[in-house]
Amino acid sequence: MGLPSITVPQYSLILPSTGKEYKYRPFLVKEEKILLIAMESEDEKQIINATIDIIKNCVVGDINIDDLPMFDIEYIFLQLRGKAKGEVLELKYTCPKCNGQIPIAINIEDIKVNKKDDHTNKIALDDTLGIVMKYPNIEIQRKLVDVQKDKSSVEGLFETIIHCIDYIYDAESTYPAKDHTQKELVDFLESLNDKQFQDITKFFETAPTLKHEIDLHCKNKAKGKDSKVCNYKEKVMLEGLNSFFE
Repeated sequence: MGLPSITVPQYSLILPSTGKEYKYRPFLVKEEKILLIAMESEDEKQIINATIDIIKNCVVGDINIDDLPMFDIEYIFLQLRGKAKGEVLELKYTCPKCNGQIPIAINIEDIKVNKKDDHTNKIALDDTLGIVMKYPNIEIQRKLVDVQKDKSSVEGLFETIIHCIDYIYDAESTYPAKDHTQKELVDFLESLNDKQFQDITKFFETAPTLKHEIDLHCKNKAKGKDSKVCNYKEKVMLEGLNSFFE
């Protein structure tokens, strides 16, 4: 006779990019094992792949994980983690004044994808010419891992922009990036003036991100007879999935 099966609850989440509702289950020991092996490797690509595998295992329904922007992926993973290991994240930060540990408790329900009002993916470069950007998905993120390792910050910025161009348009037609070589796209970017280039980089600066502000307050006491409470205070913005797993 086989072993009894364990009932796993299902929950709902709203995808930040579309507002569509999906069902999911918490990740289990088998997913925890996948994550731990990836984290032990300290290889960013392996961690990304493990994250995607876990989401594919746990989200129910017709959802194309590979096409989702990274902020959706980070949000989903945080929800899975919350239901699996508890909805309060226990973090510790080192006080910059006394070097003591500051414990922080964050409710996962309070962590949201921050969207700025002035954000747009359609950037007008002049009266007729413009560019439409797309958010980095998992395939783009894997490519950017290599870019960040092997190239300078300027080259990395160009590579990031090129990977995230959906299409360029003018009064006559549209020009999908996938139909053009990297050299053609680089030449196009290099032909822009500084204002036009800055307008494109603003897409990344204002893009939706997983973000949460915390108040650090160090209550550690210094050693010695006349010890006093450190009382260091600072507001810290946590941004991106890695910030919530320090």
